[in-house]
Amino acid sequence: MRTSFVSYTRAASILASILLSTSAASADTVRSLRSDKLVEKAHVIDIRIGHGHADLIVRRTVHNGGPRHDQATFYIDMPSGAVAVGLRTLATLDGKPHWYDGELLEAEKAAARYRELTGVGGYYPKDPALLSWRSQDLLALQVFPCPPGEDKTIEYTLRLPTQYREGRHHLDLSAMGTEQLPAAATVSPMVAGEALFVDETRQRAPAQIRLKDAMDLSVAPASEKPIEGALASVSFGKQKNVVRFHIDAAPALSRVPRGAHVVVLLDTSRSLDSNEVEAEIAMTRAYLSHFPNARAAVITFDRAVHAPKNGFVSVREALAGLDGSKIVQRNGSHIDEALSRADALLAALPETTPKRILALTDTRTRQELTPERLRGQLTKSGALLHVGVVRDWFSTSLTRDDAHPWATLTRPTGGLVWQTAINIVDESEEPRKVYEELARPMRIDHFAVHAPGIAREDIGAPEVLTEGASFEDLRLSEKQVPFVEVTGELWASPVRRVLVSDEAENRRWAGLVFGSSLLFSIEEADMMPLAMMGRAVSPVTSYLAIEPGVRPSTEGIEEFSGSGQGFGSGYGRLFGGHRAKPPKISMFDKQAFLKGELERGLSACGGAGKKATVGLESTLQELVSVRATIDGEKAGSKLVTCLEEAAWEIELPGAFDAVWQGYTIAL
Repeated sequence: MRTSFVSYTRAASILASILLSTSAASADTVRSLRSDKLVEKAHVIDIRIGHGHADLIVRRTVHNGGPRHDQATFYIDMPSGAVAVGLRTLATLDGKPHWYDGELLEAEKAAARYRELTGVGGYYPKDPALLSWRSQDLLALQVFPCPPGEDKTIEYTLRLPTQYREGRHHLDLSAMGTEQLPAAATVSPMVAGEALFVDETRQRAPAQIRLKDAMDLSVAPASEKPIEGALASVSFGKQKNVVRFHIDAAPALSRVPRGAHVVVLLDTSRSLDSNEVEAEIAMTRAYLSHFPNARAAVITFDRAVHAPKNGFVSVREALAGLDGSKIVQRNGSHIDEALSRADALLAALPETTPKRILALTDTRTRQELTPERLRGQLTKSGALLHVGVVRDWFSTSLTRDDAHPWATLTRPTGGLVWQTAINIVDESEEPRKVYEELARPMRIDHFAVHAPGIAREDIGAPEVLTEGASFEDLRLSEKQVPFVEVTGELWASPVRRVLVSDEAENRRWAGLVFGSSLLFSIEEADMMPLAMMGRAVSPVTSYLAIEPGVRPSTEGIEEFSGSGQGFGSGYGRLFGGHRAKPPKISMFDKQAFLKGELERGLSACGGAGKKATVGLESTLQELVSVRATIDGEKAGSKLVTCLEEAAWEIELPGAFDAVWQGYTIAL
């Protein structure tokens, strides 16, 4: 299954909508168990942005102004794609502050231990914090006890992928925190010294921000390599692998060489009209403007070569020589002699000097001037040659033409044949921007990605990767992918990069998969190895942090507490109430129960005897998703709607105790 570049609708649980119904979107909720005098007083985040991922270390403090030990419950609205990968609780050890790290456990086990440690009874008092899954968008963090008159601090770590675009690794965050207390954040790059941006403004690291609105944070990589990236290939069962890679083109794939010597050859033969000759002059201006420290010589040719008497001059002088110049067009297109003259001028320079030739022409020459013969005119200088085929003078464009016969002339030098056009009356910066690509390569052409075990056509890589752009792929694969080979060309020079599966990246994406669209394609039975490898909260795992308790045992949470906000998965009812969770029913057949309820509903709707399929999702004893199809009925028909409404009325017994479960029921 390939999911790269595919948008998807997240499964949204009814739980999340109820909890946040009185709050604005993208806002956390903080609740107490016993008193409204327990309030959050601090919410700070240490944001560290890397290449491909970011870590958010979130520290939250509540103050209990009530008379009794209390439980704080945070309903955490998750940033898009985020997963929780750590939990710590702050206590005191030998009179000094001490952090106790959380342990990642199977979700039901973590919930049971939390219930045990917070209850009234003969247990040795220990004070836990439980971070558990509610949906892909929502986590619950329960902390007990919060002593009366004191602060309680908890810390959890969120990890989420970044997006690489326009040469920077971006972290797009919505508002974080509660309506009353937006999060205050410190932002830094993971790689010291990299440029940091808040929105489009460069900031000195660490930057201080408040996340009361959506914000774009980014870092610019300092690497000089044209291609960067990483590969994760994580096996979680037989023929079951999570494969994810990203390939990033450098913000600037190249630079214009300093101290270059450039020769521009202008075809002034009569096969071009006067506007096309003007276009050649405009192209020369746009091209040479990118060589401020170069020396240049502009040579015209027809049946003869007309070179400047003073040879190489500054770019400014060369451009000034074009001002008001009166060019007389003549017969003949002796580009061979023009190339020979340019080669001789450049050959007189030291070998280490960057040397360029740009020939602007319509390539209409005598038949004997084959590319092979023209190549013989470039034997001494080692200069890079571009040929610009003049095609238009009222629009601006620049397109490489590898199929042109003269490509066999230019490619051995590292240059290309280009189809060129320029608007001769355009005084904006657009022509200059377009013609920068004649001065330096700005994209990887013939871009290709090879991943063993995945068909190249299934990868769907673009043919061109522009500088500052990225290509990403995330999929489930039957085969592991040990490496990814990236190939392409900068102008005519080949580039290649091999990304090898990296253990750190494997661990990251074993966890990050729970924030991605792939989650809905992974069976619950297969989630545990991924969650444990990625150290992530998931539908099957929770974090439990425990510190030695000092509270009186009589201050535990009573199981029948009327104002309770609930514990983790498998303990009590989420919204409190005055009744305990019914005991598990031994060997209870959930599929059979649901099928029976749905068959009664279908019959009551008048669909007895019809074949139907109903997809359901539950969180604990709550149905959160219903989708029905009935043979012979259109989606949204009266019968389909009736069956779905009947499904929504099903009351799930206590045996439905999984934090999330999906079912497909055939009737």
